[in-house]
This record gives sequence, C-alpha cells and structure tokens, in this order.
Amino acid sequence: MDIKAIQPKVTTLIQKAFSNQKLTHAYLFSGEPGAGKKDVAFWMAKRFFCLNPIHNEPCMKCTECKRIDSTNHPDLHFIEPDGQSIKIEQIRSLQREFHFKGVESDKKCYIIEHVDRMTVQAANSLLKFLEEPNGTSLAILLTENKNRMLDTIISRVQVYKFQQVSSEVLYKNLLNEGLDPDAAYLLSNITKSVTRGKELLEEAWFLNAKNLFFNTLEEFANNPFGAVVKIQTEWPEVFSDKKKQQVSMQLFAIWFQEVLYSQLGRRVSLNEHAQLIEHFRNHFLINDLVSILEEVVTAKEKLRSNTNYILVLEQLLQKASLAA
Repeated sequence: MDIKAIQPKVTTLIQKAFSNQKLTHAYLFSGEPGAGKKDVAFWMAKRFFCLNPIHNEPCMKCTECKRIDSTNHPDLHFIEPDGQSIKIEQIRSLQREFHFKGVESDKKCYIIEHVDRMTVQAANSLLKFLEEPNGTSLAILLTENKNRMLDTIISRVQVYKFQQVSSEVLYKNLLNEGLDPDAAYLLSNITKSVTRGKELLEEAWFLNAKNLFFNTLEEFANNPFGAVVKIQTEWPEVFSDKKKQQVSMQLFAIWFQEVLYSQLGRRVSLNEHAQLIEHFRNHFLINDLVSILEEVVTAKEKLRSNTNYILVLEQLLQKASLAA
C-alpha cells in the first residue's frame, strides 16, 4: 500500500518531524473510517524503530520493520476497545509496561485505536499518562470522532487531520495490490478503504454478489420480467442484511453512472462489461439515466427507513423498464 499517496500531507509532516528531530511525544490522528489512520500509525511506528531509515521513511527491510509487520515487536503496543469501550485496566496495563525500559532499546511506542471510546476512568488515566511523557516514548491515538474526546487530552497531543481518501487514489492502490481493473473500480466506489476493499474481495459473498448483479443486468437486457423473478428469488439470500442491501444500491449507482458516462462520450471503467454498457446506452436517454440515478438515491433512503428490500428493488426496476 502506498501510504504517502493515501495521505501525502500527513506523511510529509511526519517525515519533517523526524528530519528536524522535533518529534512530539503524542499524536492524535483524526479522520473518517478508511482514511488510513491505522496504516499511517504503523508506518510511523516503523520509522520510529527503523534501523536504516531512507529519506526519513522506514526501510521496510530491517528486523524492526519486519517485526512490526508481523505484529511481533516487543516494544510496540496496540490497544483497541474491549467490547464497546477501552477500559481503565487496559490503560493501567499499558502504564505498567512503560515503567520498564524497552526490551531492545530505550524506545517504546503505543497505538490506541478508537481512543474516543475510552471510559471516563480510562480517559482520566490516559490523561495522567500523557502529562508525564517519557522522552523516548511515542503515543499515537486514533479517532473517528474527536468531539467525543476530553479537551484536556487533545491539548496534550499533536493533532493531524486525515482527509477522506479519493476513489482515484483507492483505485490505484487496489490495482497495486493485484486486483483486476473492474473489481478495483467497483470496490474503490463502494468503500473508502483499501483494507476494507481487499477484505470484501476476499469474502466469497462479494464475488457471489457481483456475479449475481451482472447476471441480473444481462437478464434485464433480454427479459426484464426474468430479471424481476431473479431479484425475487435469488437476491434476498445474497443481499441478506441492511449493509449488503446498501452495497447492492451502490452497484446500481455505479452501473448506471457508467452507462451515463458512455452516453456522454466519457471514458468508462468497467471494460469487462463494455458490450452490456453499450446495450444499455442504446436503450436509455441521458434524461432517463439521470432519473434512474435519482431513483437509486431514493431507494437508499427507503432502505434506511426499513422499507421492504424486494419492494424497493421492484420499484427501481420498474423505473428502468419504463425508461427503456
């Protein structure tokens, strides 16, 4: 994964801090899910321990970098919520660890994910910990909701705001991970996280869902009634919960946007399905496609309001059938 491409501003600031030897004892990475906070945190930890940094980046080859990759570094501690929250005993355990010197050097680092989910007791304990920094320690706190954190904690850390990763950057990173172009394009528009995109691809569910979706489109092109039957009989089992049903709506949005791009003479990305895109382009006017995309947005809202999934799909296909 190209960390610097995902968050160029933050990684540049981190490199400058190392270069100028002005590393702060504690950092807060704040941003939306999928913005790369955890990936950058471990990248920064590697640079902190790295034996042979190159241009203020971790070399990725030394024993320190490799041990962090394998989550087997004795002086790097990672904390995440135990259930719904981070509890005081987790912070106390961390404090006990930091009373001792590092196993192989004086350096120690800890990363706390979802730091905003700490209990009040845990937050107060962490605050005291931050007030007594060890000159050779590094704290990296991660949050998706900075507003839920104590102001006294925020005032004691260097805050880095992470920007939402663009679909274009995600697409390139997913290609670099070895995904085929069509899968990379779909996933870069469904999720804003390279990690989540890879996880979805590895799940048998997503591959089944993708195949069912395109099979249904092909059926619709030849026999709209057959597509309705397929939706009624096969879709409920595959798109079986609210999150998966929202993914199906995202797939519809991506598809009709591609057809619209084709109508407008713009470059399309789903090249594996170029013939099917051409078929739809020949049967839908630009205004029809815009109307269908608006219907997809409405369908998403209906699903959030617990409207029956099959009813929402039937209404969407009916809109498309009338337009065709």
